[in-house]
Amino acid sequence: MFVGRRLIASLTAVLALAGATAGLAQETSTLVNEGAGLSFQRDPLSRADILIEGEALERLTWQDDRPVFPADRPGSLSVLYDARLQPGRFGIPLPAPWSQDDTFTAAAVLVIEGEGFDADPNGFFGISWGLWNTGEPGLDRTGDFTDFAADTFQVMEWAWFPNVSPYFGGPFLSPALFGEANEADPAFPFLGGFSNFAFGSTQVSLPLDEPLLAIIKHLPDADAMVFSVSRIVNGGHLIPVAGAMSVIDLNTLPVRNYVVNALGLTLWQDGFTGETPSVDVTVTYHHLVALPGEVDRLEALLHVPPAVQP
Repeated sequence: MFVGRRLIASLTAVLALAGATAGLAQETSTLVNEGAGLSFQRDPLSRADILIEGEALERLTWQDDRPVFPADRPGSLSVLYDARLQPGRFGIPLPAPWSQDDTFTAAAVLVIEGEGFDADPNGFFGISWGLWNTGEPGLDRTGDFTDFAADTFQVMEWAWFPNVSPYFGGPFLSPALFGEANEADPAFPFLGGFSNFAFGSTQVSLPLDEPLLAIIKHLPDADAMVFSVSRIVNGGHLIPVAGAMSVIDLNTLPVRNYVVNALGLTLWQDGFTGETPSVDVTVTYHHLVALPGEVDRLEALLHVPPAVQP
């Protein structure tokens, strides 16, 4: 039902994200039509309009390293998801805001590193990236034992929770959507952002140490957001990870009203973690992109052949 049926002809412009021309290869990111993209041929901090909120920088290390698949380019961003660290966000602006009425697609090329991978079975915390509204400065995504309210509003994120609990299983692809502050809800003082919140959840393991294409599709005409993951293998083919699709029913959001104007990394702190972090995982990012419309041929982002079945 939610599988796309049309090709965005202008998608070939996204090749610039991978340094398709000598001039663009000098930039860490470039606007693509009405969307935005970020790659890492150079340190992204050299970009004048980079967005930095909170304590994001202590999580990030730019690497002048080799490509990880044939269509990739040198350079990547190593990102530490340590649930004990102070929160932050890091990204780039969209050239124009998108609202609950707009169709758009976002994608990230990432590698979940196996070295040092630690997900506490007694914790629950996500590896995440997505889109948000820069006019909403809240960075308390989880709440804590003294105050359960989240102050994150107008945020949508792809999120994978790698914890495997002996009680409720896992790991889970559990994307989230926060709408505008729902102050009319009597529970708002107690819940904050969670009073206008929707999510999806699918139990699925993701491969470590392999390049992955993570996708967000915002499809208001279908009343859905669709989140998925594919492996990049065999010289650049895309193979969907079995079971790695999760859907948010937009009708489950109590107040369906939100606007996003930024794309990037959401780096939260777990207010419920102890001395042992609920998650301590490094993820290496190679590309981030957001485009208007429902983009089907996402392999064009990578110069790779069409998806094949395993």
